[in-house]
Amino acid sequence: MKSLSHAQPLAWPFLAWPAVVLAGVAAPSLAMLMLVDAPAPAPLALVGGPILAVGLMGVGMIAAAIAGRLWIGILLALMTGAGLLLLARALGMPALPHPFSTGLAFIIASFSFAARGTLFARTASAAACNRGWWIAVFVVAGEAAMLLTASVLPGALPDWLLVLLPAQWASVAIQTALTGTGTRAASSALLALAGTAVVTLLVARLWPRRWPYALMFTAWLGLSALVWHRPGPPMPRADLAMAAASAGPIAPIALAPPDAATASALARVRRQLEKWPAAAEPDLTQRARNLLLIAAVPDLYDTEPLQSHLPLLVAAELTARLPADRRAAILAAIAADPTGGSVAARETLPLLGLPANVGDEAPVRNRMGLYATRLHEE
Repeated sequence: MKSLSHAQPLAWPFLAWPAVVLAGVAAPSLAMLMLVDAPAPAPLALVGGPILAVGLMGVGMIAAAIAGRLWIGILLALMTGAGLLLLARALGMPALPHPFSTGLAFIIASFSFAARGTLFARTASAAACNRGWWIAVFVVAGEAAMLLTASVLPGALPDWLLVLLPAQWASVAIQTALTGTGTRAASSALLALAGTAVVTLLVARLWPRRWPYALMFTAWLGLSALVWHRPGPPMPRADLAMAAASAGPIAPIALAPPDAATASALARVRRQLEKWPAAAEPDLTQRARNLLLIAAVPDLYDTEPLQSHLPLLVAAELTARLPADRRAAILAAIAADPTGGSVAARETLPLLGLPANVGDEAPVRNRMGLYATRLHEE
């Protein structure tokens, strides 16, 4: 009879499994389709973190709660994540700048969400019809609503609330892989996801003992504090307004040395630059435009802390790759006419581990002109 009770959740396919499809596949896919024509250079890349996090959470948590099996939740979540990525690429999202970081974030997030679903299945096993998946549905709906609110209305929810949400941890980790510096910058979010998953599975294993819940909540609060004190990069913003001047946060250049994660990302960009065809463009003015894109595109996506250190890298590359007697004149010409030449190299920036840029050229040309002005003045 015990084995039958463990298998019983699978007997609810017509009522429960549609919730998996709706929460983890249909809702994220619809969100992507609605963003295809949005007025942004790469809208799916800019909001891919929350969308993919909801997909992984919806499938991983609810499926594990229905089946009562951790591996089912993980497997289905990873399959869903891969499918959503393929859909995003088909809809125009640029190539992944950090495939390893993206895959690692997917695996850890799927493990964490499926662990919670497994706990729901175990704790609700004594209830009528073993409907632990109902708990998962409500949790997914609540966290997804908060992610949506935080994405649409930045600042509407307090930071202390968002830092408590595993869905937000997954969103930050995935978004950092899509438009940021990769795994190290989101290490606290990944540690929080993995840590809470391990403790959650311990609670499920020791059920019906209640004392492990104190351990689970202590770990959750402690790991939330870690994310609070070591936050990942801020979510990118689709701020595409043409800047009238280079004042304020537009075209920032760092004054302090980079942290360890940013220094690692900068070193990777330098290594990859040696193999980037755009950096060896025969036309010197076009070569300079291509190099300025390395600073302009991350600035457009607000990828701090990386974005303010990239102009220094670009300045060094301009010094090394342009004749000294022509460099100032080339930068002055680009600053005076940012609409000239080509910005096609922006689509190949993932070769450097940076986010690509597609769509309207005006915003990135504007940023390129601002950096030409600033680096000419330096």
